Amino acid sequence: MAQAGSTREKVFTAADTLLEQGIRPTQQAVREQIGSGSLTTINKALNDWWKGLGERITRQQQHPELPEPVLNIANQLWDRALAYAENRFEEQRQTLLQREAELKGQVAKSEQGGQQALHDLQSQNGRLLDRCETLANEKHELEHKLLKADEQTYRLTQQLDEANAKLRQQEQIGGADQGGEALIEARVRLSIQEEELARLRGRNEELNRENAMLRQQLQKHA
Repeated sequence: MAQAGSTREKVFTAADTLLEQGIRPTQQAVREQIGSGSLTTINKALNDWWKGLGERITRQQQHPELPEPVLNIANQLWDRALAYAENRFEEQRQTLLQREAELKGQVAKSEQGGQQALHDLQSQNGRLLDRCETLANEKHELEHKLLKADEQTYRLTQQLDEANAKLRQQEQIGGADQGGEALIEARVRLSIQEEELARLRGRNEELNRENAMLRQQLQKHA
């Protein structure tokens, strides 16, 4: 940057010198005057010089009474002001570009996080649906077992009633021992069946509660 600025100043000085000598400042003439520099750099600086020359002539025509030294100082201040404005513009442009890149990164990160959250939610819903299906199958099997248990309890109750009736008959004819043993056996079997029936009903209630909780979670995620 320092070398380019130095070449630009040399081009401006050489062009002013050539113009004072009545020679048109061309790329080749300026390069011969300064002795170095690429033609591309010289051409760019020379274009800026021609543009500045028009502005200097305009300012001089507007203020012909001003001495040349004053005009030179004014021109230098103006050129510095333009250079400062260009630098400030470039700094602001770089700042805006950096901010744009940061915002794009934040948007991309947010989109990636949203996609991951959606994937996790879909996976969770899939697991909940699988669990609901498993519970439904287990509940169906349990209801089938409950039906059989109810039927067996009903039969055992009938057997118990029959045993009681038989016991009363045997007591009347004096053979209560055999009837008493049958009654005790029937009562034991009925007690075991009632415990199993109570266990199955308790498990059924647990399945109903768990199924209801899963359905609530699915409704929240829907």
